[in-house]
Amino acid sequence: MPDVLAFASYVSVMTLTPGPNNMLCLVNGSRFGFRASMRFLAGLFTGVFIVMLGCSYFAMSLEGLVPSFRPIAEALGGLYMLHLAVKVLDLRSGDADAAAAASASAPPQAGPTSFAAGLGMQFINVKMLLYGITVTSSFVVPYYKSPLALAAMSLLLAACSVAAGSCWVAFGAAMQRLFGRHGKVLSWVMFALLLYSAASISGVLQKVTTLLN
Repeated sequence: MPDVLAFASYVSVMTLTPGPNNMLCLVNGSRFGFRASMRFLAGLFTGVFIVMLGCSYFAMSLEGLVPSFRPIAEALGGLYMLHLAVKVLDLRSGDADAAAAASASAPPQAGPTSFAAGLGMQFINVKMLLYGITVTSSFVVPYYKSPLALAAMSLLLAACSVAAGSCWVAFGAAMQRLFGRHGKVLSWVMFALLLYSAASISGVLQKVTTLLN
C-alpha cells in the first residue's frame, strides 16, 4: 500500500489548486450554474480517467523495460513536488496565470463549456499530464499491476479531479474570496503538504525515520 497521507496530500494539492480545469469550472459555475456545468465535468472526468490509465501503463512499461526506473521516477517525482512546493508559495501570481490561461483557452461562450472541451483539455493540459506521470509512477504502479486495479485507481483519481472541479463550480466565488483573504496561510499549508509528499516518495522520509530509530 502507498503512503496514504502522502498520496492524499499530493492529490488534494494538485486537484484543488488553480489550473486551467479549475478556472474553467469557476467560469462555468459563475456564469451558468452547477447543472449547466455538468457536461464539462463529465468530459473532465472522462479525460482524466484516460490520461491516468495511459500514464499507468506508460509507467509500468518503463518499469519493466528499465529495472532502475522506479528510483528515478521517485527522485523526479520528489523534485517536481519540491518545485510545486516553492511555486505554491506564490499562489497569487499562480491564480493570475491560471486565470489568463483559462481565459485564453476558453472560447467566447453563449453557453457553458461542452463535454468535448472538458475531454480534450486534459490532453493539452501540461499540469494534468505531469500530474498523471508523477502520481501513477510514484503511488500507483509500484503497488498495483492488474488491469482492474489500474482502472480502479484511474477512476479514483478522475473522481478526485471532478470533486475538486465541482467545488470550484459550486463555491467558486467563495473560494476566490478565501484565496484572496487567506492566500498566504493556504500557501504555507500546501507548501508543507507538498514537502511531506516529496520526502515520502523520494525515500528521504524513510531514511530519516530509519536513522532516528
